[in-house]
Amino acid sequence: MVTFCEFMRQAAGSPRDGYYTRHAGIGHEGGDFYTAPETSPAFASLLALQIGEIDRALGSPDPFYLIEAGPGNGTLMEDLLSIFRKADPAFYARTLPLLVELPGVLEKRQRERLSCFDLPHPPRWIALPNISDASLSEKGALPPPSSGVVLGNEFLDALPVHRLRVKNKRWEECYVEKNDSGGLSFVWGEISDPALHAILAEGFGSDLSRREGQETEICLEIPTVLGFLDGLLERGFMLWVDYGDIAEELRSERRREGTLLAYRNHTVSGELLDSPGKTDLTAFVDFSRVAGTLKSLGYRLEGYTDQMSWLMGLGFEDWVEANGDRLSPEALMNAGILLHPLKMGRLFKVLLMSRGILERPSFSGFRFGGLRPPVG
Repeated sequence: MVTFCEFMRQAAGSPRDGYYTRHAGIGHEGGDFYTAPETSPAFASLLALQIGEIDRALGSPDPFYLIEAGPGNGTLMEDLLSIFRKADPAFYARTLPLLVELPGVLEKRQRERLSCFDLPHPPRWIALPNISDASLSEKGALPPPSSGVVLGNEFLDALPVHRLRVKNKRWEECYVEKNDSGGLSFVWGEISDPALHAILAEGFGSDLSRREGQETEICLEIPTVLGFLDGLLERGFMLWVDYGDIAEELRSERRREGTLLAYRNHTVSGELLDSPGKTDLTAFVDFSRVAGTLKSLGYRLEGYTDQMSWLMGLGFEDWVEANGDRLSPEALMNAGILLHPLKMGRLFKVLLMSRGILERPSFSGFRFGGLRPPVG
């Protein structure tokens, strides 16, 4: 019997049969889910403008670390490098791509996609510690810290989470048990890690009389992951795009059943134990915890908004006007998915935080604002 967190970790990252190491069905055709870069080139084009603003805020360093956590099929990094090579050759020449990935099928896809780029600073692959039992995919020491940006699109939602619920006015944790015939089932028991008690007490208080049946998830990996990524930066930014919300919303009545979901063949399911290693398991990102962790590492909040407002601020309408004549009706419709309030537009949030930047630059993607900040 293991905690649900350990089950989710192995289902995602087991070197032998993990979803992201062996299967990883990302994309429209034959996939389990698709992300913004696969949906429309508008995403990478507008993100490139945001990265340009970040580069100028850093004083145009050489090298500029372009660090992507969880690069998936490599679509976003390929699109960004193609844009920079054509639109800003000087910046392209300063860019050093660092791809933080689990060794396996995705790293192979990424290497194939990026093999066409003749960069002065060739791409490097780094494996996150404590997420799998695999060693670093690139032998030798990590690159020395430099200036740049860490970005992640639909990365944090895949980190393993502890699943918890209120039963008889007390918290209990979900475990996964294998029976004699090999089937899997949930078992609820005592909380496995004392750190969970402190987080639950802070978020829900001690009076649970009105919380019976409440479910929630907690990702204890967040400080480890963000701390590791921060170690790659001398100074710079972190930009996270993912579905999630601030802690208060995630603990509200609207999320009484928690946020865990399983994706397979573009179908959303609550069957979390079905076909481990061939099903993508995700949970909403607690942006308050992410922002609070980064604040403790010395980061300053630069912006927090939803994806629709962010893309509009970066010039989505200008992009459509400039490219509309050569886009098919289907491509224009797909671009609209990025902004649609009932699809990606409101569900996805965008968080930008900085460390080591004296001035407070303005960033186009956050000029519309409108959301409660995730951290004070």
